[in-house]
Amino acid sequence: MSRTLRRLPLLLLAPLLLGAGLTPQEERGRRIYVDSTSPSGAEITASLGQGVEVEATAVPCASCHGRDGKGRPEGGVTPTDITWSSLTKPYGVVHPGGRRHPPYDERSMRRAVAMGFDPAGNELHVAMPRYRMSRQDMDDLVAYLKRLGEETDPGVGETALRIGLLPPPPGPLEPMGRAVRAALAARLAAVNADGGIYGRRLDLVPLEVPPGDRRAGVAAALQRQEVFAAVAAFLTGENAGLAAAFQEARVPLIGPFTLHPREDLPLNRYVYHLQPGTESQARALVRFVRQDPGAGAPRPAVLAPREKELDAAVETVEKACQRWAPLTVLRYERAPFSPDMLAAKLSAEKADPIFFLGSGAEAAGLARALETLGRHPRLLVTGAAAEAELFSLGASFGGRIYAALPAPAALEGPAAARYRALAEAHALPSEHLSAQLAALAAAEVLIEGLKRAGRDLDRESFVETLEGLRQLQTGYSPPVSFGAGRRLGAQGAYVYAVERTGGLAASGIWIDAE
Repeated sequence: MSRTLRRLPLLLLAPLLLGAGLTPQEERGRRIYVDSTSPSGAEITASLGQGVEVEATAVPCASCHGRDGKGRPEGGVTPTDITWSSLTKPYGVVHPGGRRHPPYDERSMRRAVAMGFDPAGNELHVAMPRYRMSRQDMDDLVAYLKRLGEETDPGVGETALRIGLLPPPPGPLEPMGRAVRAALAARLAAVNADGGIYGRRLDLVPLEVPPGDRRAGVAAALQRQEVFAAVAAFLTGENAGLAAAFQEARVPLIGPFTLHPREDLPLNRYVYHLQPGTESQARALVRFVRQDPGAGAPRPAVLAPREKELDAAVETVEKACQRWAPLTVLRYERAPFSPDMLAAKLSAEKADPIFFLGSGAEAAGLARALETLGRHPRLLVTGAAAEAELFSLGASFGGRIYAALPAPAALEGPAAARYRALAEAHALPSEHLSAQLAALAAAEVLIEGLKRAGRDLDRESFVETLEGLRQLQTGYSPPVSFGAGRRLGAQGAYVYAVERTGGLAASGIWIDAE
């Protein structure tokens, strides 16, 4: 095997679940503590200094006291550690400022939350909101506060950590799923051979989802099989619903396979996408062509199947072309696909460049139809269309076809050496290399996050650790960065020219799409 590895583009990418060990009442209280929303839909408000009243969702308990209840300094204020063991010390509590009071009980805790007084009658800090809620919500909140900081998240054992893998449903993606599982199992086995992470081995647990309602099946599997986190799940075709299942179960998911990673508000804080999807690739293509617009006035056009999940990508191209040139937008039906009709419309518009968001076979059909009309515009496609059938037209289009890929087309240097060693040691399949490498990138993020989170591990601290990753070099993907409001690790694409010989150029250009 050569030093450089070439890979094909990766083309295909219930009721609220109860927290670990929490009763239904405690789980309702957890929701109030974290989000300040009542599971019953009842109103919860917060009174701030000088009688200013706001919706409690603006100042949830967890925003200051932390999801573990131990508090985090902010703006010169150090919130109190409100874990029950801290507040109920039998000899009383002495705070850093000198305030003293007897231990809390349920009644005095309700008084503190609603009126702002501790058990000794001392007024709490002015930064502490006073909350107004129903008696039922208050009882639920207090029930959860008594458990705060004590829960052990599912999948965390003394000697093992359970990591979930959601395979694709039965069908054409199954071989890819087997290759992904083999690559992940090999990487985790290598970690375990070195002693695991903080003395825990990493156990890969394929989620068992029966035929039928896939979202309901995934939700049930997450609860039943008790995994701490998951990697490289196949969400293709059901992205929103399956991502929501991980969010509801509060299971961090790293590097799912999907063509359309989303960062819509409200943000799904548990799902971390590594590689750019169709929208980022499309934005990168527009930026690429605007850097070298060519001779004459540009007449850009965007073509996409008439599918709802591509609406955002089309809108991305429209916005990126604003204040540059008028854009022709053509949406088409896939069955039957009529490249001659589309080519005639594009020819009449003298469209150049053309941003194409369909499949490789469709792009090749369009290119042939344009060639028949004597037209050879610049054709820019996303990774979903980067196929050999399109590349074979490189000679006739004279290097005017470009493809945006979510990751480098060639794996070189140390990363290639690492993969070779892993493949040889574990007899990894030679097929679906892109999928394997994407899964290995997710594994590297998982491993780095676990190392940084420490031995005292829970999901919320792990999520916060992932949010702190900046320009992490996985070796198998673009550098990855996350943040409190960011769940797409790399925003942009590698743009490659299709050479006259019918293959991708030896190197591509990274175009930032942030």
